[in-house]
Amino acid sequence: MEQTEKNSQLIFRCECPYCQSFLSDYEKVSSQQDERSDQVKTTNEQNVLKNVSTNEPILVSGEKVVLSQFLYEPKKELRGVWVTTVRNTDFPTKKVFESGSVDVELFKKEYLNILQTCQRLNLNAVLVQVRPEGDSLYPSKLNPYSEYLSGKQGNEAGLNGFDPLAWMIEQTHKVGIEFHAWFNPYRLTPSTKRHLSKDELFDTLAATNYGKKYPEDTYFYNGQLFLNPGVPRVNKYVIDSIMEVVQNYNIDAVHLDDYFYGYPYETTENGVSKFYSFAESGLDQSAFDKYNKKDQSIEKWREENINNLIRGISNAVHQFNKQYSKSIAFGISPFGVWDSAEKTNGVGSNTSSSQLASLDEYVNSKLWIDEGLLDYIVPQNYWSFEDELSPFGEVAYWWNKIVAGKDIQLYMGLGIYLYDEDQDNPAWKTPDTMLNQILYGRLLSENDGFVFFTYNNLVTNTEKLTESEKVLDLTVNKLKQTVLAHKALIPPRTWLQTGETKPIKNLRILSTSNEVMLSFQDDLDNNSQYYAIYRIEGENKPIILRDDKYLIDVVGKNQNQAIQQYHDMTADKNKTYTYGVTAVSQAQVESKLTKLVSRRVY
Repeated sequence: MEQTEKNSQLIFRCECPYCQSFLSDYEKVSSQQDERSDQVKTTNEQNVLKNVSTNEPILVSGEKVVLSQFLYEPKKELRGVWVTTVRNTDFPTKKVFESGSVDVELFKKEYLNILQTCQRLNLNAVLVQVRPEGDSLYPSKLNPYSEYLSGKQGNEAGLNGFDPLAWMIEQTHKVGIEFHAWFNPYRLTPSTKRHLSKDELFDTLAATNYGKKYPEDTYFYNGQLFLNPGVPRVNKYVIDSIMEVVQNYNIDAVHLDDYFYGYPYETTENGVSKFYSFAESGLDQSAFDKYNKKDQSIEKWREENINNLIRGISNAVHQFNKQYSKSIAFGISPFGVWDSAEKTNGVGSNTSSSQLASLDEYVNSKLWIDEGLLDYIVPQNYWSFEDELSPFGEVAYWWNKIVAGKDIQLYMGLGIYLYDEDQDNPAWKTPDTMLNQILYGRLLSENDGFVFFTYNNLVTNTEKLTESEKVLDLTVNKLKQTVLAHKALIPPRTWLQTGETKPIKNLRILSTSNEVMLSFQDDLDNNSQYYAIYRIEGENKPIILRDDKYLIDVVGKNQNQAIQQYHDMTADKNKTYTYGVTAVSQAQVESKLTKLVSRRVY
């Protein structure tokens, strides 16, 4: 069969029954996609998104939001979840170290449960917090072991040579999921220890903690210790800490969140509420006097401190990629609002000028996109469509415009945790809120996926659920039945691809009484990290790669093995199936499809 592409239409020059069957199926899918496009464009009143309180239409940039009733799933879409380790929020539980040493087997069991949940919900990326507070969940020459791993910072009792990070990455890749290593650059102590004095907080740090060794490079703000971004050697230490992981572990991405300078906070003095901001603190005045450029205001100097950190990480990661033929991405999840249009002469989003913004905290996330420093960005869009200050739709719409035409992927950060923490808000009393946010994201031309915050909100104890937990449970189940019904590959980051990803060879099939086993060959030097497994019922049936319903699984490559195997445990007996396999690189570039094979299951 020979095919060419012209005006987005495939022209088949072969008239054999196989190719004509392929053409028939292709035209069917094309027709469905045309129908989907028409549904998106049609302003059918029943599809117009309504305010849950007033029933008035939701407007974004002055236009009604029209959601298609056609629940299509893109075959390529990042679906991630943040796995928070600080305060043992998601993982590991404190049971792992309650004896005073790390229970490695319990640690493994808990992480495997996370991966099983991701597989059940058809998620394909985990963003795991590996350095929450100047510490680490891995053996490091620069950072002590985290108290959230072992109960006390610097304690390694029970590990006995076990490397948690290496093991987590191996298990994650085995099930075809990306591993993004999440770093917090400056925070040294958690908000849960604000009752302690500055000296008492220093006492909680291990002797090898950078802040303990160089207290002059820290500041004490809102009951927490932070590294000072204004000290040049601090940023060097942060970059070195990140590159230690990049150089020693097979991660897929370096990830930072929104914590740079401390956020404003509210306190009560003599019965009166008062707001404090870092700008008013004067905590970095001496560093400014020592290190600023003569033409810089202190505000611009602070912003440049953060910009220089991002530039330094970006340069280091991308240089490593070039030198070692890797495709590690660099991404950040900033606060959702960069700034309002009102405060930026129309450049910012259509959000209230009263809303806290990234620029207020010296975080110029738009600049990072403009300078091409990032491979993906995940704005923390933790609001409802009805929010008065920063409506979800306006925030998402603005980011979609900002990334257009650039080599960067946009994933929307979704606040599924709000079902627990903002339960009095009518928007978070219906499962449709999260569903509609995902559907709206799929309408945006530049949006390549979404990430849930945070993992523990995807799992609920089915016994004695609170009212908010009942809604959350309904929400997760509804997502699974609709927008997460099928597997998805991650959209390719083609600019990170370092070599050809060649098709696998010699695909064979063997049916037993319990399973179907696929066997195939992949060159050891092929630029492949995963395999996408496709299946369709029937003998010698065509498989259309862009249709998500044929993708049944994604699995990791067994490194250093030329012969790969896959066991399909879901095939029904007495049915005939056609299978195909593609190789997928670390940059998520997919190879061509192999020659298909068919077999009847007995």
